[in-house]
Amino acid sequence: MFDKDKWQEIFGTIRQNKLRTGLTAAGVFWGIFMLIFMLGMGDGLEKGVLNEFGGRSTNSIYMWPEGSTIPYKGMPVGRWFSFDIDDMEALQKNAPYINMLAPRHTSRNTFVSYQTKSSNFDVRGEWDGIFTIEALQISRGRILNPLDEQQHRKVAVIGKTVREELFGTANPIGKYININNILFQVIGLIEFNGESGRLQEAEETVFIPLSTSIKLFGNGKSISMFTCMIDDAYYAGDVEDDIKRLLNERHRIAPNDKQAIGSFNLEIQYRRLAGLFGGIRWFLWIVGIGTLLAGVVSVSNVMLITVKDRTREIGVRKALGATPWTIINLILLESVFITTLSGYIGLIVGTVIIYTTNLMTASGLDSQMFSNPEVNLGVSLGSLLVLVLSGLFAGLLPALHASRISPVEALRSE
Repeated sequence: MFDKDKWQEIFGTIRQNKLRTGLTAAGVFWGIFMLIFMLGMGDGLEKGVLNEFGGRSTNSIYMWPEGSTIPYKGMPVGRWFSFDIDDMEALQKNAPYINMLAPRHTSRNTFVSYQTKSSNFDVRGEWDGIFTIEALQISRGRILNPLDEQQHRKVAVIGKTVREELFGTANPIGKYININNILFQVIGLIEFNGESGRLQEAEETVFIPLSTSIKLFGNGKSISMFTCMIDDAYYAGDVEDDIKRLLNERHRIAPNDKQAIGSFNLEIQYRRLAGLFGGIRWFLWIVGIGTLLAGVVSVSNVMLITVKDRTREIGVRKALGATPWTIINLILLESVFITTLSGYIGLIVGTVIIYTTNLMTASGLDSQMFSNPEVNLGVSLGSLLVLVLSGLFAGLLPALHASRISPVEALRSE
């Protein structure tokens, strides 16, 4: 392995065939570079898309009323109905697979002001569970709690955009905002650094206790929609129809009316995307390794040409007592050296490009669907292993061919 004479021969052969060796090395370089580049970019695309979930619980379901589409028990088509607090209590009692409920009452484009500044924002009446389900993190103050709900408190958690328009850079905690001529004390501030559209929506919203919202801006018990987080022991896709069945019975909706209740099952969507990107990762591996193998084949062909050019030399070596293993070792070492060096350079260049792209996205590059591409350590180590094995594979056939050369026939060759 560290025989000085052997390495001198290898470098001498490379110098004599610079163009041929360079083109061969370029094929291996391009193969490993494309493998690293595609996997890194695929990782960035996957993170960008999945970031749209914004850290919220993926085992959750959103539901809202849409009106009946099938007549049932004397009730006409197109009958409107609404969910209410009694529905939430029924689900808590009869749906043990629901881990957490978060009903919502929304007042769209509501007038909100503070001193001389004002604007229109969505005001959402919520239970405190929504902060867990949707991972709404508080940068200052606190979230809504059960006491706020029970006592119908006039308190509010506001998003960053609301703070900026009403308070500028001042601390809003403890101050009072005017919502439709009713004063609410600000108790918390929601602020994110992410790019998710859902997070941006939260920053443009005022959150108040659900009971307060219904009492002041609603009509009794009606809610706009609700979110439920499913226990980890269950699959959200399996219990969605059961939840709808319970609600259909309560509101006299036909059991086969699939459109009366609208829903968005986050777990199903998440699994679909995860499966899609799993397939994309396999595809990128196949394409990248295929490109790498094309470079390896070119190395193998070049080594065969090298063996043919050095037939007389190999014959002389064998005539002087060189063993077949000595010949095999020489050819394999040259092949591994070419593939490993060129591939390692491709690995470094690909990693640098991915790292640079990562820095660009982290520094504020507009990339809502693309975020923080990375090449993990396992992929890098795996690529290095592939390089070494590729070099051995590329040189194996030429080496075996060289070891079988007859000294007499080799010395006769021109």
